[in-house]
Amino acid sequence: MADITRRTWMAGFVLLLACTACTAEEKPLFTFMQFSDVHVGHGSNRPAHKRLLAAIKLANKLKPSFVIDSGDMTTHPVYKAIPEYLAELDEYRKYVAKLAMPIYPLPGNHDIGYFDYTGSKYSQDHEALVAAYKKKIGPLNQSFTHQGFRFILFNNNPPLSGQPGHISDETFGWIESELKKGEKAFLFCHVQILKDGTGPPWGDSAERLVALCEKYGVMAVAYGHQHAFHIKTRERTRYIMCPDLKNPGHREVLQYRIFRDRFELWLYDVFSQKVKRAGRYNAILSPVFSINTEAQAVSGAVICWGGTRRK
Repeated sequence: MADITRRTWMAGFVLLLACTACTAEEKPLFTFMQFSDVHVGHGSNRPAHKRLLAAIKLANKLKPSFVIDSGDMTTHPVYKAIPEYLAELDEYRKYVAKLAMPIYPLPGNHDIGYFDYTGSKYSQDHEALVAAYKKKIGPLNQSFTHQGFRFILFNNNPPLSGQPGHISDETFGWIESELKKGEKAFLFCHVQILKDGTGPPWGDSAERLVALCEKYGVMAVAYGHQHAFHIKTRERTRYIMCPDLKNPGHREVLQYRIFRDRFELWLYDVFSQKVKRAGRYNAILSPVFSINTEAQAVSGAVICWGGTRRK
């Protein structure tokens, strides 16, 4: 009887171990984070940019492979290309140098202004703003690959304030050439692709980009600009609006957890560090897609400008 009891107990123990293994949380291949609209220099952030500093502290705790900043890292350059305003680009770099992993930024309208300034109160020296951005931050468009996934960051700032985002023919050609490489892709820009975050494609450039995403099965397009959080799925692509860190009541950033067959989106409060899952999205893997599971080592405080690492 004792032997039967022992065998029954052992069987139960083995079953418990098996169930525990089945329910154990699967580890992602890697994670990355998205910041947006931090607006260094804005009065609501002075004297210390507490929300940005909290986001940096959170990232250093979570240890993502990298961070992507989807623009409007500054506030005042859009008004005038003067040293006082352009210094906000340097101030931004000083803050994010505290990150223990690479950061890949892209330009927002407050960083490089508008190329059609007719009748506007904003800077009439768009070329000077772009030159300053390229010198202090990096190129307007860049891409890189991490563990078999391609990340494409591009400029889609509008010609004039309040208008839909604009993507040049040259940039469209470059984006498609990147997508043709066959890796599963995430696209990042500043201005929302869908009107108000969940509506139809906003403008001609957005319609053209949505068609391109449907053609190549882009996993997600993410942006900021509107200072809100939205997710919308169209065909196989998720359109994600990242919340801002400008306004005092806005204190969230996004974490992406990448698995072989899906990705998960998590929303973190930068102060309390409380987290909630915002979505789980399956990925359709193309025959040419493969994953490099080798870890990429990153050490020290590294900033990636234009896809290159500088300490």
